[in-house]
Amino acid sequence: MTKDEALKILYSLLKNPNLIRHGLAAGVCMKALAKKLDQEGQQWEIVGVLHEADYEITKDPPDRHGLLVTGLDTELLEAIKFHNKDFIPAKESLMGWGIYCCDELTGVIVACALVRPDKKLESVEVDSVLKKLPIKSFAAGAIREQIYLCEEKLGIPLPEFVEICLKAMKSISVEIGL
Repeated sequence: MTKDEALKILYSLLKNPNLIRHGLAAGVCMKALAKKLDQEGQQWEIVGVLHEADYEITKDPPDRHGLLVTGLDTELLEAIKFHNKDFIPAKESLMGWGIYCCDELTGVIVACALVRPDKKLESVEVDSVLKKLPIKSFAAGAIREQIYLCEEKLGIPLPEFVEICLKAMKSISVEIGL
């Protein structure tokens, strides 16, 4: 599958613009993580783009979330399922841990941009994200424990993980409206 094919699926299944932007953000973060981890970037990016593609259909009940995206090879499908591993048994992989960790971080980064006076990613610094992370009431829906697993499961220190994802998201700030 190509990125363009993944985007067609994303836009056909999701109506919520915030979920679409989240898919774009996760996609670019996954591509950047793949580069850092010497993995195949396009496949990782596709997982990021599509990991929430069925969310509007499967949010209730969440035990089906990640199962309705089709047309992907087994490795990519397992990574998408793995990001919902609390509900769906899935095969553990580096790619699966990548989306599991960066999924939540993208939301924290967006929240950091939205509290800036200009509401732009360009104004967000790694240190400001790191300072906001321990504040449970900030981006309250983000599960910090998933983000923190970047060190153990990906071998990337938290500050570097934040830097990779923030830089990646800044590279598509126009597309995600920030």
